[in-house]
Amino acid sequence: MVEDMAKLGDIALKLERYRHNIASALSWVIFGMIFGSMVTLGNSLVLLGFGGIFWILLILAGITSGYIYYKFWKYVPENREVKRRWKIGLVFLFLPFIIAYSIPLPIKTPLYCATIWYPSLGVGLLICGLYVEKTSLVKSTVYAGVLILLTSPLLLPLFTMPVNPSLIVAAESLCTSMMILIYFITAIYAFFKAEKTIYA
Repeated sequence: MVEDMAKLGDIALKLERYRHNIASALSWVIFGMIFGSMVTLGNSLVLLGFGGIFWILLILAGITSGYIYYKFWKYVPENREVKRRWKIGLVFLFLPFIIAYSIPLPIKTPLYCATIWYPSLGVGLLICGLYVEKTSLVKSTVYAGVLILLTSPLLLPLFTMPVNPSLIVAAESLCTSMMILIYFITAIYAFFKAEKTIYA
């Protein structure tokens, strides 16, 4: 009887972790769609002469993502240490952005501002993932961060081209499309790896 109860408890814990990883896989798709659609819409408005709305859309995307993140918080395992790590991990996630956009103005060219968020996202996800997912079987945040950093050198040729508004929009679109693709790949990775939590 005691052994059966222990097995039942173990299954319940594994199912909870499985649910968390499935929710995590879904969140990559959701966040990718939110920011991808907002940036694409913003770039379209820039080309149409409504560039001032771009930052409003990004703020709206951030607020929406924050709300969804809050809703997904209930899927995080009821473990104080895990929740504490996620809260601190968010600081690590945004720290590279703060550093990248706080450098002196002469270096902060329009092309720099349009592209630096992409490698900053990769660094942030990697550091956050290494801290948060230290004991996790499915390291989707680390996975996404590594993929973004590996694809960041693709942006370097842009800095050899003549800078004009079209290049800025193209650079942002390139970064956004790579982010969406990597988020999708990460979602698939997390989805199929989630079963590890059942058989671990």
